[in-house]
Amino acid sequence: MKKELNFFRDNGYFVVPEALSSLEVATLNQAIDEDRERYDSLWLRRGEGGRRQSVSVLLSSAAFDGIIRHPVILERVEALMGEGLCFEELSVMIREPLTGEPPAASWHRDQRHWQEHPLVLKNLSVVYYLTDVDETTHAFAIVPEAVETKRADPRDVDPDRGIELYGRAGTAILFNAASVHAGVVKQTLEQRRTIHIYYGHRSLPPLSNHTIVPRRLLEAGDEASRRFYGRPNLLTELMDRNF
Repeated sequence: MKKELNFFRDNGYFVVPEALSSLEVATLNQAIDEDRERYDSLWLRRGEGGRRQSVSVLLSSAAFDGIIRHPVILERVEALMGEGLCFEELSVMIREPLTGEPPAASWHRDQRHWQEHPLVLKNLSVVYYLTDVDETTHAFAIVPEAVETKRADPRDVDPDRGIELYGRAGTAILFNAASVHAGVVKQTLEQRRTIHIYYGHRSLPPLSNHTIVPRRLLEAGDEASRRFYGRPNLLTELMDRNF
């Protein structure tokens, strides 16, 4: 893990191959299939050559609960973020095969850098590949950026420095949400599936109102689990209070 943390300091991300077992990947893909069949209207069409995304899978299925605090990844998240870790949001994204002209990649930062953190890390994002990703498929891409560069709080976007990250199904990518990144869409016969999770600090305001956390996660488990889910966003707070 020390090598991973040093790589993160120098680049703003690192990759964990085989973070999920083949059984875990198969179980999650089955849960996605069932969710799409039963709750298709919750899968929003985002464009970009056939991207669909749901931020509501925690409401419809408990199959995704374990991925949030997955032991292989959680220890790395805690090492990067430090004390006061909390859950922010979870979504599932599907990029369909594309035979036409691919849209240009939308390079962006999710937020500004947080200078008070040793790694200027306000929110950490984890992307799980649930399908194999290589040079022939849609791929996640990122612009490497060292902590020293981030401390200068750069706002420019330099896609020419972006690199695509490949891996088999079960691969996890951890990256600073303030790093420049994009989904690179290609002409391909393969569907790409990913799970996207964001983590934050309990001392800071919520990142978004995208994900409503169900009561089974807010109230269940040990004290550490309740602290982890204990800084809900506004939608979760209202749902918990009124329903």
